[in-house]
Amino acid sequence: MNRNPKELEEYLAAIADGEYIDGNVKQELQSRLENDPELSAALYIQTAMKSVLQSKKEAFHIQAPADLRASIMNGIRGEQSASKSIESRISFMESFWNALDPIISVLSPKFAIPLASIIAVGGILYVSDRGAETTNLAMNVGDFSVVHSGPNNICKTAYTAFHKYDEGTLALQKFSKDQQTLSAFFANNGVNYPVVFPNIDAELVGGVVSQEKGTKFAQFIYKVGDHLIYAYEVPEGLVDNQTLSVNPRAMEIVKKADWYWEQENGASNTMVLWKLGNTLCVMVSDLKTEQLSALLHVEET
Repeated sequence: MNRNPKELEEYLAAIADGEYIDGNVKQELQSRLENDPELSAALYIQTAMKSVLQSKKEAFHIQAPADLRASIMNGIRGEQSASKSIESRISFMESFWNALDPIISVLSPKFAIPLASIIAVGGILYVSDRGAETTNLAMNVGDFSVVHSGPNNICKTAYTAFHKYDEGTLALQKFSKDQQTLSAFFANNGVNYPVVFPNIDAELVGGVVSQEKGTKFAQFIYKVGDHLIYAYEVPEGLVDNQTLSVNPRAMEIVKKADWYWEQENGASNTMVLWKLGNTLCVMVSDLKTEQLSALLHVEET
């Protein structure tokens, strides 16, 4: 029996959950997955979503950002101009988002943000595909790995400073839990842009002023119990004028999905890159992604 795509889509959740489905249906679905990019993408997203939801804990329940859906869909729509054939895929992604709305609206950032990143990357890969085999879609997410290189790369700098502080080779220049006190310290020591402190459930410890090409930059440390969170802020304009650098792929993801998250290669540390107004903020922590994202409060717009 040849079932239409909508009938087959009903079985994707069962496959993602590892549930039993009729052998004939499973065989037909597997056959269709090899040739139907929409079904392949839907299965990929459902499997990724299931993985993130399984890591949900009860603590840190915070309302998800109101513009989460819009920011992801705007990013996906940005790919539409590349090919008219993408229109049907955009329609499919919007239908999928409509189904996700009741879930997204109550997710906490600790899994809403990683979930958004997964869906955004999946959507970008999906709509950007010009003929690659869609059966390899999930496995090809590894191709989106980002390399942070160069002496002025802000993510590389953040990783280096995090490890130095953790190892005791980088000392804070100013100890304070007060944001105004640290802001004054930064200003008095040559940081000529306003420092924006993220809204985070963590204890501010102190700050350091760094220098690159004669420009001073603000770095500060938070702690949560025994865990460390390092933050590094730079004006976006200094990346644009090449005083500093950032991997273009990471910035593309920030522009499309608001956040770029990754786990450090060869370690369990988490890094996140995002924008606070006209400021780029990089955080590195020994917390897991879902733990760090739970601590970050996202203001609704």
